Amino acid sequence: MTQERGAINQTQLVEQVYELTKAIEQAARLADWQRAADIAEERSPLLMSITAKQEPAALELIRRIQTVDHTTLADARQSRDELETEYRAAMERTKAASQYHRVARF
Repeated sequence: MTQERGAINQTQLVEQVYELTKAIEQAARLADWQRAADIAEERSPLLMSITAKQEPAALELIRRIQTVDHTTLADARQSRDELETEYRAAMERTKAASQYHRVARF
């Protein structure tokens, strides 16, 4: 009975982690990176408490979690790269404007 209860608790834990993972995915889709980070922080201890031995249904959810995490991480990297590119371009424009003003003063 204890083993069965443990399996149920683990399955519930995996389901809870999956729901948080989907919430992270939704926040990432909205580019709400702070919210995604907050949910990931909430999810982390739960994720770490998942044991190796799982029921087949829980294993399937774990695979889905891994897939969503992989996709979300790729999206985050792409967003970061785009922001870095925009930042560099803005800095170059600022530098050019400063040079223009410096030359215009003479």
